[in-house]
Order: sequence, then C-alpha cells, then structure tokens
Amino acid sequence: MKYSRFEMLIMVLGSAVIVGSIFVPGGVILPQEVVAQLLIVLVLFAAVHKGRNAGFIAALVATLVYVILRIPLMNDQGLTSAIIGMIVVRMLTYAAVGVLGGEICGRIKYFFAFIQGSPLLDDCTQVYNGVYCGQAIRSGISEFRRYKTPFSIALCTIAPSLFSDLRPARQRAWLRATATHIRRDVRLVDDVGHLKDGEFMLLLPQTPRSGAQVVADRVRTSVRDLLGAKDESVTARVLSLPDDTEELCELSQKLDPNEPDSSRNPCSLGSAEDQIDGTSIL
Repeated sequence: MKYSRFEMLIMVLGSAVIVGSIFVPGGVILPQEVVAQLLIVLVLFAAVHKGRNAGFIAALVATLVYVILRIPLMNDQGLTSAIIGMIVVRMLTYAAVGVLGGEICGRIKYFFAFIQGSPLLDDCTQVYNGVYCGQAIRSGISEFRRYKTPFSIALCTIAPSLFSDLRPARQRAWLRATATHIRRDVRLVDDVGHLKDGEFMLLLPQTPRSGAQVVADRVRTSVRDLLGAKDESVTARVLSLPDDTEELCELSQKLDPNEPDSSRNPCSLGSAEDQIDGTSIL
C-alpha cells in the first residue's frame, strides 16, 4: 500500500469515528464539545499529512481554542476541578493524536517501503536512496512544467571528519540516527534521501525557494546541534525550480542514470523558460 492511500484511509475512517462519537445516544450534545471533537479532526489531518511537528502545533492551537470556548463556563463557576479535568483530558487527546499520531505515521511511511522490499530504500539509514531522489527530481520537474507546481530540494552535507574515524558499525548507527532526526524535522509530504556518507537530500514538493531555504536552515541548525558540531561542519544548499532546472536535471541523471525514454523524460523537453513561454511541446 502506498502511503498516500493509507493517509486517505486514516483521514476518512478517523473523521467518521470522531464525528460519529458526537452523536452517541444518551449524551447531551453541547456546542462547545461538538467543536472540541471537530478540532480532533483538524489535529488528525495535520499529523497524518504533515507529521509530528505540525501535529504538535495543531494540538496547541486546538487546546487554546478549547480553553477559549470554556471561558464563559469558567466565568460562571470559576476554575473548578471539573473544568480543569475537562481541559486536561482535551489537551492530552489533542497531544496523543497530533504528536504520537504524527510520529507513528512518519515511521509507517518508510515502513511500507521497507516491507515491500523497495530497491529505492537505503539499507544503512532506512530513508530513500539516490535512485529514488533522481526519480523524484524528474517527477518534480515534470509537475512544474505541466502545472507550474513549485518544487525544491535541499542538500544537507556533514563534514566527513565528524564520522570518518568511527568504526563501520558505529558509522551506520550514527548515520541512521541522523537520518531519523532529519526525517522527524520535516513534513510527511517531504521525503528524505541519503546520497552517500554524510550527504542527505530533502525533497520538498510544492515548496518555493523561500520556503525551502527556511527548511534547509532549520535542518542544518538542528543537525549541527544534534552532533555538537561546529557551524561550518554542516552545510545546506537549496536548488529550486525554475532557477536551477539545468542543475537539477544533471543531478537527477547522476543519481539515476537509467533515465526513461526521452519522450517521457522532462529533462529532455527543453529549458524551463521554453516551457513557461509555451515553446516546448509536452
């Protein structure tokens, strides 16, 4: 099963269960509690689609909204233990759905590729390999040329001196821990690839250069802090469409030399400027 199908299944079934729980027979339906239940749906969507970080932010927002909804009741009765209990239960519910749900979904995405024996998964880090990254770049270029959908990548490089002296087994554990850290620091719609020792690629669909630069800077800083390294030991570089089309095409060819037939290869269809001007035939 592809993760996109799993994502849709979880969203549909989860929403149905959450909304259905509002109308359980025998209970009094309060408007505030109806909104509180619907907020779980929003937190679920954030967690399943964008991952743990987005789920955490959505959980915080949902908790704040719920507290605001309960302000009239607190004004009437004061901050009683019952009201505190309701707020705590809601807060824990949102946190469980947003943080734990996002973390589980993040692991499931790569687990699906693993159990299917995907040749596109890197054995050492359990994130995607260079072949997948090359194919994903070509797919991003194709989407841009057809629909002008933004696409960027970020190359995060760690200085070899940080791990070259480690034993092979320790190097593998070190790289896997770094890959896991990076994967947790990006959205679920973003993919992480391991190109070679100490070099990772972030694939950022529907992301313009400005947004990709923010992600690259954040990941570079978090990896540097994780490793306790000097600032210059971890670098990040952004490539984006349409400015870096030629370089992205060259990179995709390098990573995946077995490119498809020229009629299906977006890199053989002319420059991005030609596509924008409408002079190239798709």
